[in-house]
Amino acid sequence: MEVYADKIFVNGPIITSNSNNDVVEAVAVRENKIIYVGNEERIEEFKGKDTEIIDLKGRSMIPGFIDSHLHFALYGMKQGPIIDVTSDKAGSIEKIKSLIKEAVKSKKSGEWITLSGYDHNKLTEKRHPTKEDFDEVAPNNPVRCTRACAHMGVYNSLALEIGKIKPEDYAPGEVIVENRELTGLLKEDAHMYMGTKVSFSEEEILEGLKASDKLMTKYGITTVHDAGSEGNIMKTMEKASREGLINVRVHPMIFDLSGKKRGKRLIESYIEAGITSGFGNEKFSIGPAKIMLDGSSSGPSVATKEPYSHDPDLKGILVWQQDEVDEFIDRVHRAGFQVTAHAQGDLAIEIIVNAVEKALERNPRKDHRHRIEHCGLPNLQLIDRIKKLGIVITPNPGFIELNGTDYIKYYGDRIKYMYPLKTYIEKGITAAIGSDAPVINHNPMLGIYGALTRKDGKTGEVVGENQKIDILEAIKMYTYNGAYSSFEEDIKGSIETGKLADLAILSENILETEEESIKEVVVDMTLIDGKVVYLNN
Repeated sequence: MEVYADKIFVNGPIITSNSNNDVVEAVAVRENKIIYVGNEERIEEFKGKDTEIIDLKGRSMIPGFIDSHLHFALYGMKQGPIIDVTSDKAGSIEKIKSLIKEAVKSKKSGEWITLSGYDHNKLTEKRHPTKEDFDEVAPNNPVRCTRACAHMGVYNSLALEIGKIKPEDYAPGEVIVENRELTGLLKEDAHMYMGTKVSFSEEEILEGLKASDKLMTKYGITTVHDAGSEGNIMKTMEKASREGLINVRVHPMIFDLSGKKRGKRLIESYIEAGITSGFGNEKFSIGPAKIMLDGSSSGPSVATKEPYSHDPDLKGILVWQQDEVDEFIDRVHRAGFQVTAHAQGDLAIEIIVNAVEKALERNPRKDHRHRIEHCGLPNLQLIDRIKKLGIVITPNPGFIELNGTDYIKYYGDRIKYMYPLKTYIEKGITAAIGSDAPVINHNPMLGIYGALTRKDGKTGEVVGENQKIDILEAIKMYTYNGAYSSFEEDIKGSIETGKLADLAILSENILETEEESIKEVVVDMTLIDGKVVYLNN
């Protein structure tokens, strides 16, 4: 019986991201699977009278991008109920205040105004806003303005009253006080706890998911690993996937951004229900159980062993201590979960490595693929331990493109091993790239640019030149390695016969694109299950 393809792709370099990183000439797709990968001569065997021939015209085809760490639902909600105040939308505190003032007009007294995306380093005033700034324009509405990193935010007086915020209830450095008064700036668990006071309707969440889905497919992203939202929105994400309201495949981590206590309770509820990592199907499956150990690389608030280079009194914020991490990771590991932790600084990374090591000693498990999210500042000793334990890393080279100059100031020589992609390859460690959107833009080309050049996109300063990798390595980290990190490399992540037809066609031959022009490459077509879900007209 002859099997003909629904679509055939020819006349362009097809980057497979397979074990050899082969580049081939032709691909054939039938229904939702790839049925042929190879040269153009044999492709004729799969051509039937109804087969659609897609001429790549010299453009590259790649596997669909897998963003292994982003906040899928939250990103889309910045198109709706959450006001976007990233630096390109609001470059000053005065502009942020004007957006709040405008929002007040459509709010009743007492209704929350939520904003997200400011970076004090990039504001005209070069400082965080204060509660007084927001009191001036919204005295009768609680205001929450989250920094780009999502690890801290500024609140007005009414919001602080609602939260009953007291410095003594939190770890040192989480509630900022000057002249014996709250400034309005809250960090880590204090900030995240305030998320319990703000809620969104299911309709708002669904609209956010649909908006985020469109943003993903526009950039060739076909799978997302959702790294958590405030509250348990898993039910809404699953509904959107099941009912076909979104196209991308979703692999959500079990994590609640509303603080440590709620996060632990959420994971415990899954353990009690007997639902562990991998439960689900090709469109929606449960990811690792996640905890948050420290802060933001750009805040900066990551937990480091040695003080920051620009401030001898600053070592960041540690949210969990070693003994409680050991106990919790052991519990989750024994329950059969893949586990992961947000750990940026070397102190936080050491704590999760220690905990995984102890859990595996007590209860050995082959091919566990426990992860570390970000793993921003490991040292060589930690990298060797990560390799020995078989831990998968989710780095964010796109952060370098946005914050490189700040990193040089904060961390000094430690940048030689900041998001050390080259060292991971040399050591045989699997690293799966994530954007961490909405912390930064989700465009994979920003992450690829950071991986190839290690440059700050604005200043041109280089952050750890020794960690540069090449284009095929970067694409593989954004495709196959992402699938590996979720135990799905047998069905996606590379262009190979029998795998799902999740594909992206780029606007040019990326193998010949100059490094400095990588950010200008766009996606012309995205396919999921062999169907076109985005077309650049």
